[in-house]
Amino acid sequence: MKHFTNILRWLSVQKHLYILFGLLFIVPNCVFLFTEPLPVSVGIASIIMPLAFWMGVLLLARKPGIVVWCLLPKIILDGGQLVLLYLFGESVIAVDMFLNLTSSNASEASELLGNIFLIIICVFFFYTLPTLWLATRSVRLKDRLTNVFRRKWALRSLALFLIGVALCFLSPLQHHRFSLKDDVYPVNALYNLYFAITKSEKNANYHITSADFRFDSIRKAHPEGKREIYVLVVGETSRAMEWSLYGYERNTTPRMKQLDGLVHFTDVVTQSNNTHKSVPIILSAASAEDYGVIYDEKSIVTAFKEAGFRTLVIANQKLTTSMIGAFYREADSFIDMSSFNTGSYLTSLYDASLLPYLEKELDKSDDDMFVVLHTYGSHFNYHERYPAEFRFYTPDKAEGIRASYKTELRNAYDNSIHYTDYVLGEIVDMLKKKDACASMLYLSDHGEDIFDDSRGRYLHASPIPTYYQLHIPYIIWFSDNYRELFPDKYWTAVSHQAYPVSTNSVFHTMLDIANVQTAVSDSSLALTSKAFDIRDRMFLGDHDEPVPFWKVGLKKADFVMLDKWKMAYRKD
Repeated sequence: MKHFTNILRWLSVQKHLYILFGLLFIVPNCVFLFTEPLPVSVGIASIIMPLAFWMGVLLLARKPGIVVWCLLPKIILDGGQLVLLYLFGESVIAVDMFLNLTSSNASEASELLGNIFLIIICVFFFYTLPTLWLATRSVRLKDRLTNVFRRKWALRSLALFLIGVALCFLSPLQHHRFSLKDDVYPVNALYNLYFAITKSEKNANYHITSADFRFDSIRKAHPEGKREIYVLVVGETSRAMEWSLYGYERNTTPRMKQLDGLVHFTDVVTQSNNTHKSVPIILSAASAEDYGVIYDEKSIVTAFKEAGFRTLVIANQKLTTSMIGAFYREADSFIDMSSFNTGSYLTSLYDASLLPYLEKELDKSDDDMFVVLHTYGSHFNYHERYPAEFRFYTPDKAEGIRASYKTELRNAYDNSIHYTDYVLGEIVDMLKKKDACASMLYLSDHGEDIFDDSRGRYLHASPIPTYYQLHIPYIIWFSDNYRELFPDKYWTAVSHQAYPVSTNSVFHTMLDIANVQTAVSDSSLALTSKAFDIRDRMFLGDHDEPVPFWKVGLKKADFVMLDKWKMAYRKD
């Protein structure tokens, strides 16, 4: 009791609270010193400069608690940053994190929040609430900072800030180019917020900036007397290493393994580990190397429509404000299954629910068709992605996202892959019955972490990806009629099975399969073209800049897995 009284007495002095507030404001910065790969001088400067700045700002009022309450948004930001550091173990709040706040649906948000609720509560009670309680105490105290104290600490803050600036000038000696917007929190987080807002505005104006764009699509070949049906299936959160087609010990993809005319590509890397960036790259001519064209050009849906195909999109994901929804609304028919009543905003339909709608649309006419199916795949919560009859591996219900439930999580995840295999098999069977010249291309938008190694990483969309988020399945099925009519394209795809590939190849490959040529087609990116060219594979950085995927911050454990799967990257 005596110690508690002494602590309260110490906290009744504004000078003490002033120092304490300054230290509380740099808690995230102190964590970054140990998590970010910065040179020592920059790491120290990234603590000293913010500390000096906040110490100066706190002097604006004689009761520093008033300033703390005025900086409530900063305290909330700090809390979010600490939660993120717990989730991923590194990195500032990324642009994608801010965008995910608007692009995630209620089901996704509830699943994630429900499993990190405990850490949110811990941060609130051990950081946010104490800070605000101390601020309130400061406001209520009669004690005030004296003018002498404020002048003295203003000079000290200035001197400390200049020391930090001096340390930044040492960064070139450590082969680092210092940047305030990249290296210093919260400047980097606020810049990312600004970038996210700017990007959201571009997304919202897409219908204006792309209004006059035309692909000038033409069909180079058309099989006489045969209907053409080409299907692009966009998967979700699927990892190649979990497909038995790729050598996984569990028989998770029995139907794909038995398919004649199936080509699976073994060395495929996504250009983004985030759905709202990865899928637009899949659906358009944009790429990590030239992402800006996404706002000026229309999607693959319009390219096929211009070529005379009837276009259909069936989506089992909530599209909200993302570019994906804008692309899908270009189709002749768009069925948004996420708008169907499931009895709860927090649950989604199983992917097989799209099959009756697909069959109905295919039977409407004998038109040549291009179809996009956007599935929910293996998105967390895994055990909610498949019906009871697909519980091949049990136990499959985890109480939360924790390493202690790794077995349950992996079982549920593998069941979801098995269910994806079933859905794809049903689509192929449906196309076979049409006796058409048909092809189906499937790939996942990104992979997933599931407590795979000592890092304890899980989920996806982390600011710095891992091997498990990058390596994805990518398959193309060609019907008997297609292989008979265009054998060269099939065998060319077979010859490229082991080539290094990225998700930016889908747009060009799909058009080449259908013999559609556009003003932006690139045969060197089409897996069915003999002109396909091997190139360095890029990852789309947080500020939409291209980065070689092996230079995005991968760790030793990731390179071990890349080598295990014989994936190509520069080792210089």
